[in-house]
Amino acid sequence: MSFCTAKGEIVLVFAGRLFASVTGLFALSLASAALVQPSSLKAYRFGGSKYISITEVAAYYGLGRDVRGVVDRAEYKTSFAQLELQADRRDILLNGVNHWLSAPILVARGRLWIAELDVLKTLDPVLRPERLRSGPQVRTIVLDPGHGGSDRGTRGRSSREKELTLDLAKRVERDLAASGMHVVLTRASDKTVPLENRVGFVRAKGADLFVSLHFNSGGPASGIETYCAPPAGADSTANTGSDDREATPNNRFDEQNVWLAQCVQKTLSRATGAVDRGVRRARFYVLRYANCPAILVEAGFLSSPPEEQRILRTDYRELLAKAIADGILTYKKTMEAP
Repeated sequence: MSFCTAKGEIVLVFAGRLFASVTGLFALSLASAALVQPSSLKAYRFGGSKYISITEVAAYYGLGRDVRGVVDRAEYKTSFAQLELQADRRDILLNGVNHWLSAPILVARGRLWIAELDVLKTLDPVLRPERLRSGPQVRTIVLDPGHGGSDRGTRGRSSREKELTLDLAKRVERDLAASGMHVVLTRASDKTVPLENRVGFVRAKGADLFVSLHFNSGGPASGIETYCAPPAGADSTANTGSDDREATPNNRFDEQNVWLAQCVQKTLSRATGAVDRGVRRARFYVLRYANCPAILVEAGFLSSPPEEQRILRTDYRELLAKAIADGILTYKKTMEAP
């Protein structure tokens, strides 16, 4: 919610902490920012967007001191948290996982600044996941093997995506079921399932989580990436400058989405040693309209011959499946901790 103070400032209250947005380009001096109390963060307008000083963010979350000591880069590391970022880049390293922000890191007045939206929708859920525990318990998980039937997906030299996603989904299903989870698949055979039917299936099953499984294509690129929906007002990772920034039904799960993506991307990267291409944002249909926390995993590139050969190995797909299941169970444990 928001209200105006007598001084014309707009004050945004978020999860018990104060974000004060001050109008005008570089409107307040850094001297006034020094008056910020530990229980508050101030967002300043630079151009048309609101940013928060990285120094203040680090102090608020107890990230310690910047070990870099340079203007255009910062690195914070404690026993419980890690943050690395660089001016003019949208990708940051956050608690062992690369994340793509809604806007590049800004350098101004001798400081680094991060968009307020990225503090709210990326940093806070990952650095304080315990705040999300008020949600419902995780009982039913819908796994979505991408493509199927007449929609074969991408192809490698010796593989078809639709077959590999179904194989992977069944392995994840087995691992989650062994941990007592109720798991259902949007398809259990090689059949065509329209996107709207997949979303409808999520609603019909009363799903608590939705995880769509895919394999990627992109020339010589390799690695694993996990997608969730962008917050309202933010660009997709690969589609900057788009007019498509409106809110979607799934945006009410923004914080849960990014924490689920963090959990799964981290376990996948650690288990496989694959390139961490990060938690990314996209308005894929199944992510926009899922009525529960939702992610889409791209578990490797079939267009990369070396990576395709790994994916074709049964033991590697077992590794992928266990890592995805472990990430989901980590999320569940966080949500249900006392």
